[in-house]
Amino acid sequence: MNTYHQQPWKYCYWLDNNHLSYLKQEMKKRGVEITCAQYAPCEALKGEISYAEPHVWPLLCKSDATPWYNESMFNGKILVVSSFPLNARYETFLQTTITPVAFQTPYMPTLEEKEKLCEDSVYLSKKPKAWSEFPKEWSEEMVKGFANMTGNQSITFEDILVRWNAVHANFINPTYRADETYSNAPYSIDESKYISTCCVQLFNLIDSDERALLVRPCIGAVIADVLVDNQYYHVDIKRSAK
Repeated sequence: MNTYHQQPWKYCYWLDNNHLSYLKQEMKKRGVEITCAQYAPCEALKGEISYAEPHVWPLLCKSDATPWYNESMFNGKILVVSSFPLNARYETFLQTTITPVAFQTPYMPTLEEKEKLCEDSVYLSKKPKAWSEFPKEWSEEMVKGFANMTGNQSITFEDILVRWNAVHANFINPTYRADETYSNAPYSIDESKYISTCCVQLFNLIDSDERALLVRPCIGAVIADVLVDNQYYHVDIKRSAK
């Protein structure tokens, strides 16, 4: 059986305020607690059903995830993540489903190959401008953190950016893909510690035309204890949400 036919772990919707209000009423009648993310949108992956409002994105993710959210077709919408499918009222708002899978990468590109991905014209045309405008003090702290985490004291912020950009580039204009078992999906081409803003793929902020994406969590989602370090997740993109 193809892995992408497994029962999804999470169902991800993008709602407006009216539909969120309806959903809260429905969950209350069912006796289901619907929680809200407090600091980061990926918190919506916790619990049985949760949501992240627009104001949550910049609280901890101002310089990384928020530029992608702001330039996506979901800007101003509310992310809802549920462990079960919602009823027909919300069917057209379903954007992705997420399922952990035992995917093994056929190939991991070299640093030189990642640099080439970063220079891809299709990627550069779709990358948010603000994604490159990280505050100096923020980047300095990131370098210290990565040096401690990896043991590589010579790492620079430019090294980190190459890895971050290459991961996104391979989803926007894919070079490295899985086989048909996994929908020929493009995959994360680095370890979680070198990945930023997996929410871009998990919730399809890039408006991908792919059938599916194979996504590893970013370091933030791992630290927040919402996703498993280096685990691949099969993100099935639903055409009905277009």
